[in-house]
This record gives sequence, C-alpha cells and structure tokens, in this order.
Amino acid sequence: MVNVAKQVFIRLLGRDNALRLYIAANRLQRTVREQLFGAIDAFAVRPQRFAVKDGQTFFGYYDKTPFSHDNKYILAMLAPLNTCSPHPEDQVVVGYFEITTGLFHPIDQTSTWCWQQGCRLQWFPENEDELVIYNKMVNRSYGSVVQNIRTKEISREYQKPIYEIDGEGVWALSLNFSRLQRLRPGYGYVNIDDDTEGDLCPKHDGVWRLSLLTGKTELVLGLDSLARLEPWPSMEKAEHYVNHLAFNPSGDRFMFFHLWVHEGRRYSRLITSDLNGGNLNLLTNKGKVSHYTWKSDRELLVTIYDKKGVLYWLLRDSSDHRIIIGEGLLDRDGHPSYSPEGRLLLTDTYPDRYAEQLLLLYTPQRKLVELGRFFTPPRFRGEVKCDLHPRWDRTGRYICFDSAHEGGRALYVIDIEDLNL
Repeated sequence: MVNVAKQVFIRLLGRDNALRLYIAANRLQRTVREQLFGAIDAFAVRPQRFAVKDGQTFFGYYDKTPFSHDNKYILAMLAPLNTCSPHPEDQVVVGYFEITTGLFHPIDQTSTWCWQQGCRLQWFPENEDELVIYNKMVNRSYGSVVQNIRTKEISREYQKPIYEIDGEGVWALSLNFSRLQRLRPGYGYVNIDDDTEGDLCPKHDGVWRLSLLTGKTELVLGLDSLARLEPWPSMEKAEHYVNHLAFNPSGDRFMFFHLWVHEGRRYSRLITSDLNGGNLNLLTNKGKVSHYTWKSDRELLVTIYDKKGVLYWLLRDSSDHRIIIGEGLLDRDGHPSYSPEGRLLLTDTYPDRYAEQLLLLYTPQRKLVELGRFFTPPRFRGEVKCDLHPRWDRTGRYICFDSAHEGGRALYVIDIEDLNL
C-alpha cells in the first residue's frame, strides 16, 4: 500500500519534483534536530575553492592526482554550464590552476570527455610539472596527446586514446570508449558510433596496450577470452565490456573490471594480468565489485557488494588472501585511495537521505574521521552525477575533490596537516 501511494505521489508531482520535496523534508528534519540538540560543523577543515566563471570546473575520476610534482598547479577541465550528456560538438577546456593565486590557465580543448572520467587528463611521468597527457580527436578518431602546459606545444600524438599509463611513461592501457559509453553512459565518449554494437562479445575488442615510445598498439585481452574465464551463467547472451584499468605501482601488472549486462542487470568482477595479457588472476568472482585502489604491487583494496552489504576488502594478487578493512565503520560504497605513505585511507560516499556526500578518512587506529558533508543538488544524478572523487597530493597533506554543493561543479582543496591524524 505504501509503495502504491509512493508511485501515485511521484506521478502527480513528477520524479524530479518528488525528489526535491523528499530531500527538502529530510533536510528540514535534520535542521530541526540540530536546533534542538546542537548543530554540527559541516567541515572539519574549510575547503579552498577553484572555479571559473561561466563554466563547470572539475577533474574527473579519483584514480589520478591532479597535483603537479612541485604542488604549484592543479589540473582541471572547464565544461559547459548545461548539465546533460555531452554531444559530439561539446568541448571542455583543458588547463590548470595556480594553487597560490587561483588563476586558471587554459592550454587546449577536447571533445572526447565525459562527466565521470573527463578526458583522462593526467601528468606525464617524464616531467610532472610541465607535461600532461589526455584524450583528444586525432585524425578524426579517438587519440591522445602529450602537451607542455607552459608552451602549449603538443610534442606527441597517438592514434589510440589512453585510459591508464604506467609510472615511467612507457606503456598505456586503452579500451573502446564508444562501447563503454553505450553500455555505461557517463564513462565513455559519444563522438564515434560504437561499431561493435550487436556483437555481444567481440574477440577483436577488449584491453589494448599502447607503447608510448613507438605508438604501436596491440590487443592483449579479447572480450571473448574473458567470457570463457570461469564463466557465470549470466554471461550467456550478455554484452561484455571492460572498464577501470589500473597499473600497480611498479607497472609490471595491471587490474581491470570485466563487466557484462544481462537482462538489464550489470555484473562485474576484478581481474589482474601481466603486461602481455597473461598470468590472469580472477580476484573476485562473487558479489559485485565497485571501486578499487592499489595499496602496493601485490595488494588491492576494493569495495564490494555482497550478502553482508558493502565491504572494503584488501586482496592479495595471485592468492586467496583477503581481509576486511574498517569492518563496522566502512559500510558505504565510496572511491578509496591510500595516502602516499600508505597509512591513511581516503574515501567518500554517495548522497544520503539528506542528499549529502561525506568525505572520510580511516586511520590505523580504526577511527573514521568525517572531513566534511557536501550537499548535492537534485539535478546532479545519473550520468551527470557529481561524485566527490577525492584524490591525494604527492605529500599526503592536501586532498582535492569535485563538488556541486555551491550550485555547480567546482574543484576544492583541503589541508589536513593540523588534524593530528
């Protein structure tokens, strides 16, 4: 009866208005409670805002640091004000902020971008104060470029887009961004039609390796071979794809998600591989793996949904060893990463009933520290959602994240030095 009344209520108001009213009611309830029992400061540390007028400023995913090696600059993208799925002609401005002045310096534009992962903009290991690499149309196809942020000179062009590069700038990993966008909107690109549509498990698509020295590309893992690896019944007549490629710190192995869609439901599992696509290790074959971070060359932390709810698992590559991190405290899905020395675990949450996302630190003393709560306007959901996607600087002192709590996407930085963690 309650569900029927809820559906009637949504039909009468419309889904967006019903969501706004629900959020407003919950926030009013919280305000009343805080007035009676005392308000809680929304920030443990006041964040510094980086934004450009007449645009939405963001960095994208959480698995790369936007901070330069000398901590003088923060990489960012400036997107259109309209919060909708990008069109092929929509451009983002690629650039960087000076941390001390807050000035934004544009260096180029690209039409190969998405709201969740941007254009995979990242510092290039050869010079992480001046060189960046990001995806861009090259010869009317998806490609990538290496560019100097000071001179704006493009020194290298590749005929393949990058998803991940190793720490030495020798190898890159790539995937089919058109197939990814079709099967997981918000994570791929819309510029080129997916020529694999209709092929549930193409053998000529999957994980690609790109030499950043020669430009040579090679398919190292086909989707058909992944579907044959300890298959699930749900893989039959399902559409397969890959996402979330990440090298370990030394670059001798990488991880990726093998995903498939069956009868409208998405499944996922985590696999590790050597550089040649061999020595595969299926690290998760139960539950639904969601997010990830390497802790060391042989240790991976993942968030996973299982019968107990959401857990943070620390896995050991090429073994069955696993332990639960923060049991009873870390019980909501987030985007985790370890501080550079590996002591602190940074993560966030999705919007709660008050439409607030939490920014969290987990300490070795099993203490969960709330760094802040950030309201998410109702229009930022689905493909155009604005996750915090928190990231460390290279010293472990500063944390950068995206947020729309002031009405539009902006980049924020907090200094945790005085928190005595």
